[in-house]
Amino acid sequence: MNKVVSLCCTLMLLCSSLLQANEAGWALFDRVQLSVKQYNFDSSFVVFKGGQVETFRWQHGRQGDKEIEHLVPLDAEGVDILRRDGVVYYFLTDRPALVTTSDSIKELPAILFRDKEQIRNLYTAVLGSSSVMSGHKAQLLRLSANDPARHSYWLWVEAESGFPLRIDVMSEQQAPLERWLVTHMQISPELPENLQRLLETELPEPAARSPGAMLPANKLQLTWLPEGYQLVTEPHIVPQLQQSLLNYWLLTDGLHQVSVFVQPSQRMPTQAYRDGATTIYMLSAPQHDITVIGPVSIDIAERLAAAVR
Repeated sequence: MNKVVSLCCTLMLLCSSLLQANEAGWALFDRVQLSVKQYNFDSSFVVFKGGQVETFRWQHGRQGDKEIEHLVPLDAEGVDILRRDGVVYYFLTDRPALVTTSDSIKELPAILFRDKEQIRNLYTAVLGSSSVMSGHKAQLLRLSANDPARHSYWLWVEAESGFPLRIDVMSEQQAPLERWLVTHMQISPELPENLQRLLETELPEPAARSPGAMLPANKLQLTWLPEGYQLVTEPHIVPQLQQSLLNYWLLTDGLHQVSVFVQPSQRMPTQAYRDGATTIYMLSAPQHDITVIGPVSIDIAERLAAAVR
């Protein structure tokens, strides 16, 4: 009897320790999401994706209740991305600015900005070891997927500020698919001078969103969804794709998005490949072709394509 009681006590202590460790991990994740929204900072980062390397300068600032964010791809000429509160501007050389509405820039890691409660439903937070990264003391935070078919995230966080220094997107086999790495980071109490000018510059208002394209009526259905995903009701379809689409579904789990396109058959061979963490799978069927694009495994993409009936 004493051995049974002792074993129960040990299990209770172990469960309590795991719960506390998980909450400590989520507390650190809170700091990460807060850091990229509250600080005035000037940083540079590199993205390693497949065989490609991209570099960016990223600035952020707050003045009163106004927020501004500036992202400049250093490898692409004539591209400038600016967010002021909920409006994002894409400035291209010799072309009118593209104005969209969003509370974040989609070229930045979505894990930094999406709703934490939705992320908690998908992942378990586990603190790892400490290390030194780019001269900063960094704490490893692993967001381990509750579903083994889902990608996980490893974040290295600057211990003092909570600022993210590195984010690896991990495959189901825990191999890195993409890496986001900060090479320079400076936090300051004052809003950088160039952000102050951009905050005061008069910019166009976002135009009313045009209605999406209407697809021809058909009996095609998507009969299966991956765990944790839901269909987006009435997803916006770019009018330019109207002529080439038979059907289209957009799936989301609150963090990621997966698109499923159905087009008339081109009699192309079935093929699959990965672009970093993004899978592109094309299934050739007798009457139509199905393309799945999103951050899922090739197995999941195959099941989604096969679920079009």
